[in-house]
Amino acid sequence: MWKFAVASSVASVLACAGYYGVGMEKPITPDSAQEQCSRDPDAFFDRVRQQAESDLSTMLETRNRLRSSISDVTVRQSEVQEKLDYATRASHDFRAAWQADQFPVTIHGRAYTKTDVEAQTASLLAQIDGYNSAIAQYERSVSDVREHIQDLTCQIVRTETDLSLLDVKRDVYKASHSDRAAEDLMASVNALFTENATVISASPVRSVDELIQDSASARPVSHSRAVTFLAEKN
Repeated sequence: MWKFAVASSVASVLACAGYYGVGMEKPITPDSAQEQCSRDPDAFFDRVRQQAESDLSTMLETRNRLRSSISDVTVRQSEVQEKLDYATRASHDFRAAWQADQFPVTIHGRAYTKTDVEAQTASLLAQIDGYNSAIAQYERSVSDVREHIQDLTCQIVRTETDLSLLDVKRDVYKASHSDRAAEDLMASVNALFTENATVISASPVRSVDELIQDSASARPVSHSRAVTFLAEKN
């Protein structure tokens, strides 16, 4: 799980995250949070519940979108893997023809001179490099997304648990009105909203197209590298 610093007040967390919404007429400030809670615990806890439920909804939606992005990337990765397999097989066909040294030669329905084979092999090696790079990028992205999903799931469980205990916390606070109870309450609310905000902001949902743009494109392969490949024994 992520390691988070607890904010100094409910207000700082809510304000930074843009959490004030409908029904929150009077903002909770660092100086007034405890006083507002003491004066009207029910209204204060209603505000806390409202934001916790909003956070929970956002995290659930984000997790669903992340899961969908994994599925999309996996499909694209399979497509690239097929292209990689084809290019790899083709490069071996060109190598076999080059080593047979009987030109012109027909490969995959097309006639090639020795020079053509070397040029085509350079192109295939460049494609293979690009496909391998793209697949590695997809794998890193999927691993990243799965980590975000795990963090979101842990925070979703915590938020659901805190929501289920909110009424109990309110009743305990209303019954005691002690300074310790107030401090514990403020700390738990701060920690929940701080961690929620951090997990949500750290889980960007990126499209497959964005991931593709980040994958390395194929770079030209030199003639000498192509010839070295062609001369290699299987």
